[in-house]
Amino acid sequence: MSSRIREIFVLGTTALVSCVGSFGLTLALTSLPIIQSTETGNAGQAYGAAAAASSIVVLVYIARTFHQQVSEARLHRGIIESQTAELCLQRESTQNQHETVKRSAEAAVRARHIKLLEMAMADPLLMQCWPNYDPGISNDRRKQYMYCNLIISHLAMCYELGYLTDDETEENLRHAFTGDLIRDFWRSSSGTRARTAPYGGHMRKFYEIAELAYSQRITSDGVTG
Repeated sequence: MSSRIREIFVLGTTALVSCVGSFGLTLALTSLPIIQSTETGNAGQAYGAAAAASSIVVLVYIARTFHQQVSEARLHRGIIESQTAELCLQRESTQNQHETVKRSAEAAVRARHIKLLEMAMADPLLMQCWPNYDPGISNDRRKQYMYCNLIISHLAMCYELGYLTDDETEENLRHAFTGDLIRDFWRSSSGTRARTAPYGGHMRKFYEIAELAYSQRITSDGVTG
């Protein structure tokens, strides 16, 4: 950028000095009595023609210089635009990778949760470590509720990982809620869901889809609760 400014400054200074010099030389030549003759008049006309030709050359050079500068500016702008587009693509790729890692981590945590439920279902002593869904329910019903939790957790994981769309998730949940036990489980665990996912995110969205499917099913079957 500094070299371009220097070039413009030198060019402008040269043109200004040339104009001033030409004007001064012309004024001096026309003021001397010795050259006030026809021959010198012809010489002056020839000099004027040469000066005009020189001015044209200078103007052409200036035009060429500015044209070159415009071309360079366009080239630099194209390079900057390409670099900006590349940075945007890199940022988008980084965001996608971050989202993928985040979902994978969430899936790993949910898989560990499922494993803990499986261990509790296989051992009545471990089952006592988990909070009860409803006071006074039997161990068999509690075990059934844990299995219902596994079904819902499986559908939630499929939704979080993108294997199921919103509509597909709703259809699967609507089918799952045809069973009385899983509907009872969903109603009994409503308080736990409100505490575990009170705000936004994939799980909150999944719970909203599941609640819609649950409401549609109980309305369709004409049951309450």
